[in-house]
Amino acid sequence: MMSPKSLTKTRWIIDANRVIVYPHRVSYILAVVVALVFAGIMVLYITNVHGDTAVSIPFFIFLVIIPVLFFAFGNTYVEFDGSRGTMQKKLFGFIPVKTMPMSALFGINVVTTTGGYNYRLFSKKDRYGKGILVSSGYTKKTDTNAQAFAEQVIPVVHGYLDQYGSVVDSAPQPITSYKYYTHTGGSFTIKKRKTGLIIFGILFLAFGIHELVNPWMKDVSILQKVLVTVVCAGIGLGFMHAAFSSIVFDTGAGVIKRTGPLGWGNKTISFNDFAGFQTIRKSTNSVYTGTEIHLYYRIPDTQQQASMMLQVLKSSEQIERFLEETKSIMNI
Repeated sequence: MMSPKSLTKTRWIIDANRVIVYPHRVSYILAVVVALVFAGIMVLYITNVHGDTAVSIPFFIFLVIIPVLFFAFGNTYVEFDGSRGTMQKKLFGFIPVKTMPMSALFGINVVTTTGGYNYRLFSKKDRYGKGILVSSGYTKKTDTNAQAFAEQVIPVVHGYLDQYGSVVDSAPQPITSYKYYTHTGGSFTIKKRKTGLIIFGILFLAFGIHELVNPWMKDVSILQKVLVTVVCAGIGLGFMHAAFSSIVFDTGAGVIKRTGPLGWGNKTISFNDFAGFQTIRKSTNSVYTGTEIHLYYRIPDTQQQASMMLQVLKSSEQIERFLEETKSIMNI
């Protein structure tokens, strides 16, 4: 018997020349929840409202259709056909909504989100875009379903991609000018927009000072006033520190330096300790707000790794260019 928890996990079918993944099975649970809520609405309507039949029937039909659509969406799947060399997404399990040749696909990568992660399929033209969801969402790195997906599904799909065309495009052109770095001698400093950070910093600092000297909040205790002042001052200093901090790639010394006026988070990382890049898509209330680009590095004399955020960009083209410039600077 299928448990409710199993419905939150990715399901897949691997045949001789085909892989099918069902990443939206949580919609089955949502369908049940919505159906119960709508059933309650129907009961309340019948017992308390004596409406016109002409109005009631369409209303009831609407309340029935919505849960059915949620349930049907759980049948949506993504199919990788190795014999035809195509990827196809079918809404509700039977409506083709997207078809692409495997030669146009880049691969499946993990996408980290706030509080979890999932796996998405990316094309060569949009390697850092939204992608196509091919797995359920996970919260733990040790999730057995996620590990099985990475071990069983991804290698087969990438095998199809290798068969129908390398994921590697033509060799990138040498970098002769820098869009995201300021170049001085052997030092490359990441550019940033300081104006917005400075404005927010000044606003928070000014509000904190105002509440300490001539507060707008009259009917609060002294402790509350002090807390407001301290919080506003801390946020304001944080913005100002971010505005005047810098990340410098010193090619002569072979190190990356992050420095700030207050000394918060200052560090120096050797090029030799570089361990890769990671992009993390961020969203607020399901609205995409940008992609963070992190540099991972090995902590000397340990088996551990840490990361440092380099930049926040939005479009795939911007991210691709920034990474190309960074790799050129580090000669990797």
